[in-house]
Amino acid sequence: MNPYFYELAKISANKAAENGIIVDPKWIYAQWHVETGGFTSNLQATHHNLGGIYSSSGSWMYFNDFPEFADYFGRYLTYYSEDGMAHTSSLYDYVAALHTGGYFSADISTYYNALLSIVNTIPF
Repeated sequence: MNPYFYELAKISANKAAENGIIVDPKWIYAQWHVETGGFTSNLQATHHNLGGIYSSSGSWMYFNDFPEFADYFGRYLTYYSEDGMAHTSSLYDYVAALHTGGYFSADISTYYNALLSIVNTIPF
């Protein structure tokens, strides 16, 4: 586990909670871990973008630093409220809300199992 990125996941979870979305920071961390290939992707290195977030123009969003991304991501999760994010009580609910909202197009079981593997194997 990368303590720095886990602390950022906590920031995102807290920001989401301020907006009525309750998620476990472990879920966010696992998502970022998968999206960045274990925090090694070029996108995260050059854009401080841990989630593969696109701008409205269709290009990758750029953030000045990781804390700025973490703050944004917590607010970003509110976009999935109507897709079930407002009522998540499990990792599967979290993944299902993201999938329903179009965050990812991969098979839901594959994505869920990838996140579950992170949550179950990394000591938090």
